Amino acid sequence: MKRSLKRRITLVLTSLVSLAVCVTAVLTYGVYLHVEKKMVRDLIDTESKRLVPRVSRFGDEWTSALERDMAPSMYVWGESPKVRAASLPDELRGLSIGLHELPRAESTWHVAVVKARDGLLYVVYDTVVLDKQRQDFTRALLAIVLGCSIFAMLLSGTVARWLVMPLNALTGRLTRWVPNSVAVDSPHANEADRLMEVFNRVQDQVDAAIADQREFSANLHHEIRTALTVIRSDAELMLRYSTMGLEQRRPRLERIVKSVNEIGQSLESTFSLAHARFEDKARVDIHACVEDIFESQSMEAHKAGLEFVNAVQPGHEETISRQALMTVMRNIVRNAVLHAAPARLTVSSIGHGLRFADSGPGIAPSELPHVFDRYFSNRRADQRQHEQREPGAAADMNQAGIGLAIAKRVCIMQSWTLDVASPASDGGGTCFTLFFGQEA
Repeated sequence: MKRSLKRRITLVLTSLVSLAVCVTAVLTYGVYLHVEKKMVRDLIDTESKRLVPRVSRFGDEWTSALERDMAPSMYVWGESPKVRAASLPDELRGLSIGLHELPRAESTWHVAVVKARDGLLYVVYDTVVLDKQRQDFTRALLAIVLGCSIFAMLLSGTVARWLVMPLNALTGRLTRWVPNSVAVDSPHANEADRLMEVFNRVQDQVDAAIADQREFSANLHHEIRTALTVIRSDAELMLRYSTMGLEQRRPRLERIVKSVNEIGQSLESTFSLAHARFEDKARVDIHACVEDIFESQSMEAHKAGLEFVNAVQPGHEETISRQALMTVMRNIVRNAVLHAAPARLTVSSIGHGLRFADSGPGIAPSELPHVFDRYFSNRRADQRQHEQREPGAAADMNQAGIGLAIAKRVCIMQSWTLDVASPASDGGGTCFTLFFGQEA
């Protein structure tokens, strides 16, 4: 039962055809034996009835014994108690009138004993020639059975491939839907098991995606409600205390603007991830893409004090989705602007991938496993509210805390690998490594 469906179908079809041919051969052989036996019995019976009138024309008594070869393997003897045939075998004299079969060493004698004149007439047919023909016929039947079995095995293999083709096509399609899974490529694996395994992986991915989206929506709902609560509370305070001076209103207005920006950034990032398809794969100039990202982030980077260095090799190209690459790089660079500045961010080429290394303060070992968690930067900021921040510092910039989560999610969708290491060098800095594939 652990064999592949193709091998099982081939085995079953071959067995059925071979069984049918064997049964046909056995029945044919049995019919052949029956027809042969009946033919010989009819032959000697007819020949004995034909000879009796002929020998009776010369009188009613045997005056001399009859000893004659009638045909190949057929012999005739006629005698009476007074006149004996010298060549008549002794085992024939004890036979009664009628048809008889006498097994011999290498053949069988078919004997017809009839009354003729005043004695008996013996007609004998020796099957030695028929036995040789029967052996040839048996070998021919065996050759037919063997040939049909081989032909059935070859034809069954073709039929089996045709029958399991839709199943393999479905398995292949599901495998392409879950590129992170490792397909069972063994040609002897059970196709049903392969399909079930891939289907389970698809189901696991769907369940994980549903749970992931629920968590995503819940976190987004929480973050938006938090920002809206801040906006409402500050607005109500300013309305209630209408005599509040400009210097007293300014911090609340700045907090309202920051909350609105956080809501907008969260909604924009969520929308871009939810509606991205990333199916337009083509040859992409990586160096040009990095330049485009640096140009789009140059204003924020300049304010934060982050210097860009494009060390990607000219001519570095990959067959990937440009939109997916730009989404991942945009979020990685934005993260460096928010958390690494003032520092230097260097993007360089590696084998089928990119390395983003900054000279910032790095990430604490306790926080490194949670870098790709949604809203982790916000939770980390909440835990550090007691820390003093300088005006204009990166930590005070607009941040939704889902940038790296979006980058990681896009990489999963594209079967890419995104890793992080910190410290990167000299006890500081952070290095993000992006591979355009499952492995480095």
